[in-house]
Amino acid sequence: MSQSLVSLVSVREVFALLLSNHWMGRWQKKWRLSQALPASGQGRNTRRGQSKKAQKSPGSGFYQRIFSLRVTLWYLIFQRLNFDTTLAAVVSNLRAGGADRLGRRGRKLSKRMRSTQTSAYNQARQRLPLELLQDALAHFTEVWLRLVGLEPVAQHKPGPLQRTRQILDGSTLAMLSTPELAKAYPPARNKSGASDWCMMRILTGFCVRSGAVLSAIEGAVQRSEQAMAWVLMEPGARFTIWIGDRNFGIWSVVAQAVRFEQDVLVRLTKTRAAKLCAGRALTSGEERCIQWFPSRGDQGAPGIERGAVSGRLIYVRLHKNGAWIHLWLFTTLDAKDYPLSLLVKWYGQRWQAELHFRSVKTQMKMAELDVSTPQMARKEFYAGVLAYNLVRAVMWKAGARLEAGIKAISFSQARRVLLEQLNQWGRGLGTGAKTLEVWIGLLLEEIAQHTLPKRRQPRPTEIRKVRHRRQKFPAFRGSRTAARARDLIAKSS
Repeated sequence: MSQSLVSLVSVREVFALLLSNHWMGRWQKKWRLSQALPASGQGRNTRRGQSKKAQKSPGSGFYQRIFSLRVTLWYLIFQRLNFDTTLAAVVSNLRAGGADRLGRRGRKLSKRMRSTQTSAYNQARQRLPLELLQDALAHFTEVWLRLVGLEPVAQHKPGPLQRTRQILDGSTLAMLSTPELAKAYPPARNKSGASDWCMMRILTGFCVRSGAVLSAIEGAVQRSEQAMAWVLMEPGARFTIWIGDRNFGIWSVVAQAVRFEQDVLVRLTKTRAAKLCAGRALTSGEERCIQWFPSRGDQGAPGIERGAVSGRLIYVRLHKNGAWIHLWLFTTLDAKDYPLSLLVKWYGQRWQAELHFRSVKTQMKMAELDVSTPQMARKEFYAGVLAYNLVRAVMWKAGARLEAGIKAISFSQARRVLLEQLNQWGRGLGTGAKTLEVWIGLLLEEIAQHTLPKRRQPRPTEIRKVRHRRQKFPAFRGSRTAARARDLIAKSS
C-alpha cells in the first residue's frame, strides 16, 4: 500500500468518529459492558433490585431516535465549526438535510424532523455520555500519531525526531454564573472581589508538528496547572517529550514525567536556576549535569518518591528584538542525542501554543461557553477540542501537497471549507463523491488552495498585551439586586 493511501486511510479513521457506524458501534458495546459490571467490592446481586430504567446506560437511550449518538456528536462539533452556535441553527441544518447521510438504513433525518423546537437536541446533548467525547479524543490521538509518522505506543525508545513532542500550556474559558456552575467552577477572585464569570481552567498538550491537541484536561480555576499536569502525564505515552514554560519548571512536574518514562524540557525562573547552580554561575551556551532534589515546600503527585531527578541545566543568552533574553532550561534528555542547540530550537517552538490557543478560543468561539451545567461545560470543551483537531487534520494532509507545509494553510479558511464540505457530504450533494476516501481527497484539494500570503518580512514577536475596545457602558461591580434597589429609590425620590 502506498504512503499516500495509508495517510488517506488514517484521515478516514479520523472522520470515522463522525461518519462511520463502525467506531460508534464498538464504543457502544464497550460502554454497555462497562456499565453492566458491578462496582468493586459488590456482589452480583447488587443490581437485581434496580429498575430497568436504572440499569439502562446513557448511551442506550439513543436507539430509535433522530438524535442518535453519532448525530448528536456530529452536531456538537458542527456547533463549534459554525459561526452560529445556537441550538436553533442545529435544528435548521437538520431540517435542511445536513445530516441525511447519518440516518439508519438510508432513511433521511430531514423527513423525520418536522418540528422546529430545539428541545429534542437539547435533551440529546444532556444524554450524551461524557466518556464518548473523552474516548473520541484518545482515539484521535492514536490515529493522529500514525498520520504524522509517529508510533502511538513505542515499545523501544525512538530517535530524537521520531518522539512525540507536546507543548504543555494552559488557559481559561469563561461561563455565565449559575448556582451549579459556581460550585464546580467558582469565579476567580482578586483584591477587587469575585469575577462576574465562572472560570474553567484548561490544560492541553499541543503536537509540535501539527498543532493538534493530543491531550487535554479541565478543572476549576482554583486548581493549579502543575497539579493538572500530574494528571495529564499519567495516561500519556512512553517517551513523550513535554515542553513547558516557567510555570512547569518545578520539581514535581519533572518527577511525574520521569515516573512514567517521559522526558521534559522546561524553562526555569532565575531564582530556581540559581539554587540549582549552587552558587556556580554558568556562561552563555554552557550546560551542567545536576541532581534536582525536592525542597521542603515541593508538593508531588501521589506515588512520586521524593528523590533526586537527574538532568541538565542549560543557560543561553539570546539577543532578540533589541533586548537580551536570559534562558534557563532544565531537561532530562541526554546530551549525546539532544545537543544544546537542538533543545534551544525546540523550546523556541513553545510559542506556537499561544497561536494555537488563539485559534481554539477565537476561531472556534470557545472563549465563552454558553452552558448552564458543569456536565455540559465539559462536553462543550471536549467537543470543541475534537472540532479543532478535525481542522488540524485536514490542514496537515492538505499542507503535504505544498512546499511550505501546514504553515502555509489558513486555519480560518480551512475551518470554513471543512464546514461547507461537511454540510454537502451530509446532504449527499456537491461533488458527487460515493466513498469517504474520494470525498476526503476532494476536500484536501480545496483546502490546499487557501494559502496564507507570503510575508516580505518575518512576523515580529507577539506582545503579550491585549488592546480592549472602549465599551459604551462601564464595567459592573457588585450585586445587581442591590443596584436595582438603589435605582428604584433614586427614581422615586
